[in-house]
Amino acid sequence: MRRNWPRPLVTIAFLVMAALAAAGNGPKFYRDDPIARDPETQDASKVREAEVSELYDFAENSFLGAGEKVAKRAVNVNTIDEVPDSSWFTNRLGREAWTIDRLTKGPDTGTGPVGKWTIVSGKMEGRSPGFTIRDDSGQIYFIKFDPPANPEMASGAEVIATKFFYALGYNVPENYIATITGDALVIGKGALIDDRNGRRREMDHRDLDELLKLAAHRSDGSYRALASKALDGKPVGPFRYYGTRSDDPNDIHPHEHRRELRGFRAFSAWLNHDDSRSINSLDTLVSAGGRTNVKHNLLDFGSTLGSGTLQAQSPRAGNEFLWESRPTFITMMTLGFYVRPWIKVPYPEIPSVGRIESDYFRPEDWKPEYPNTAFSNARPEDLFWAARILSSITDDGVRAVVRTAQYSDPKATEYLSQTLIARKNKVVKTWLNGTNPIVNPTLSAAGVLTFENASQLAEVGGAAERYTIQWMQLDNATGTLKDAGAEQTATKPRTEAPEALLSAKPEYVAARVRAFHPDYPAWSHPLMLYFRRSGEGWTLVGLERNP
Repeated sequence: MRRNWPRPLVTIAFLVMAALAAAGNGPKFYRDDPIARDPETQDASKVREAEVSELYDFAENSFLGAGEKVAKRAVNVNTIDEVPDSSWFTNRLGREAWTIDRLTKGPDTGTGPVGKWTIVSGKMEGRSPGFTIRDDSGQIYFIKFDPPANPEMASGAEVIATKFFYALGYNVPENYIATITGDALVIGKGALIDDRNGRRREMDHRDLDELLKLAAHRSDGSYRALASKALDGKPVGPFRYYGTRSDDPNDIHPHEHRRELRGFRAFSAWLNHDDSRSINSLDTLVSAGGRTNVKHNLLDFGSTLGSGTLQAQSPRAGNEFLWESRPTFITMMTLGFYVRPWIKVPYPEIPSVGRIESDYFRPEDWKPEYPNTAFSNARPEDLFWAARILSSITDDGVRAVVRTAQYSDPKATEYLSQTLIARKNKVVKTWLNGTNPIVNPTLSAAGVLTFENASQLAEVGGAAERYTIQWMQLDNATGTLKDAGAEQTATKPRTEAPEALLSAKPEYVAARVRAFHPDYPAWSHPLMLYFRRSGEGWTLVGLERNP
């Protein structure tokens, strides 16, 4: 039915819209800024399952230019340049300090499968043969094995990566190291298997025997496996690293412009998660408080660290896309005499670790299997955000998480710990120094501005030679800035606002701050700070890195 609005209401609506347009779409800051959590108030119960073709995803991202590739700021950050909590991301390490126990516990709520294991389905084809079980508590787990040539490798990589990605803020499954004996498994009635020919049929004991032959086993005949607890909610397919999900009313930010997906590039480089693509994600429908939302999860970390899931990671991983024209054509033109530099990189012979190193590794040059639009759009402030979170993981924390992989070879634990610490230090140094590193600004009631230097706090950049500060008064209604006095210079992260500015009793003041270091020219990129009067003091309501 067509609705006819009264003419006076139409006129009023037009005038309101015109006024908002003339005012630049409202004030610069609202009373609830900065927000700590995205609202996501719309019901998403009508979302339907979607599929992503692995082959098409490769072709689209490698050759067709998926998504929007533009140099624009992340669109889902709040006014102080942070990522609000959402169905995508939760501030954990980024918001508070974690104990070693909390870090090693990660997302785990239990100890893994309990009692008898009943197989409900299996698969022999694909990257990771395995089966699905139901334990005595009724919980579903997906069981995956290590390859015989690399026992403990894939399961260890999954457990380590899962705990780190959870601490860094992402939604992940609970992954446990489990021990299996063949006689403790029961094939459930009606259990189906996808065989090597891709046919689905009823599973029998011969299928189970064949699956176990593909797995590394211990000297006592038992098997070590990864038990991945099924995620809560109804699976509705993977997400893409670009665009939005059209049937999800809360999915309003293009994925390639979400900071947590852009910054995931830094975390993936650290853990060599070259398989960071759509196929290794899963959206689930979860209900709470009478409303259904989509939760966006990362999963399947068998191709992280030195693991390539079914074999040791390829030396190419992290160094070159699956398809790159330039090195391919150079190799062809030189009849194979050109040798890619990464081919010459040495690796220790530690089967449970696979191939990962820290000497040749350069964070800025690291690459996933094929182009990822969110990674390509990552700006210095996105990578700074990620590096700052990563810097809060201590060396002892790294060692503790690596120990949860339960490697039987002490050399594996020691080598992988030292390698991840060295890679972490490189990631932090590269991207904390890639832009202005000022953090934690405060303005006292007396007008004293203090701040800290993230690079200096992480001990990767040293102190700045000097800082410059330009104070301004902000007209919040129009966003207009007016200089208040001459630019100041300070040798320490402390300065005072001009008396003339404070005596005017403005509601908002701003400061443009630059840092200077001879080795890091990017420190001089401007940082805008905005403070709102709050009683007798000031509250930080705005921070713009590289405005």
